[in-house]
Amino acid sequence: MRGHGEGQRGSDETTLVSVARYSGHGLTLALAMGFFLFLGWIADGRLGTTPLLTVLGALVGAGAGFYHMLQHIVLRPRAREEERRGQEEGDERDPPPGRSGR
Repeated sequence: MRGHGEGQRGSDETTLVSVARYSGHGLTLALAMGFFLFLGWIADGRLGTTPLLTVLGALVGAGAGFYHMLQHIVLRPRAREEERRGQEEGDERDPPPGRSGR
């Protein structure tokens, strides 16, 4: 028999994994934006173009971080789902190997 808390363990782990995954994506967005902002700030200091490259760096970093997040949260899961559906449909149409249609 299971104890009182064991039935919810899988659900808690799934929730924790999701929280960690999405927190990681948010952190990646923030770090990309901060990194490119910093590079723009350094370049502005050397070239005397303040605040042009700082703002441009922040925008490039935000775009790069958002693209990373879009890839991992929307596009790759959608492609995996379409691939899985295609494999399932292919399994239903093709007869098992070694068997003829007779």
